[in-house]
Amino acid sequence: MKRFLMIGVAGMTGALCRYFVGLGMGLFWGADFPLGTLLVNWSGCLILGFCTTYLFRLTILNTDLVLAIGTGFLGAYTTFSTFSLEVVQLFESGEVIFAVTYLGLSFLGGNLLAWIGFALGERRFVRKREAVRGGDL
Repeated sequence: MKRFLMIGVAGMTGALCRYFVGLGMGLFWGADFPLGTLLVNWSGCLILGFCTTYLFRLTILNTDLVLAIGTGFLGAYTTFSTFSLEVVQLFESGEVIFAVTYLGLSFLGGNLLAWIGFALGERRFVRKREAVRGGDL
């Protein structure tokens, strides 16, 4: 039961963070281009890449916390369904350039940021493991 509550609270927090980022970007950028969803998905890719290679591999985090962060928070924070709907809406409204740009930026940027997060996490994990082995901690 504790696991379900942790995932649920983290999911609610992730959804609220996504909503506030989208709201803020809408006020700042306007509604012509879905920058809020793009930034949320990009940052989610970066964070999940980092967490996968660093945070989740640390023995200090229990399984419930890993699930709360990955499945709960990041699962609710990022949004493939909203991205897909926004692409369709851009095409339907005749904004073909925006739709194609959004598709490209989402796919390339998301994968690049996941890779960067993965690389940063791996580098940090290896350094921490070497420090522990060397007795620096």
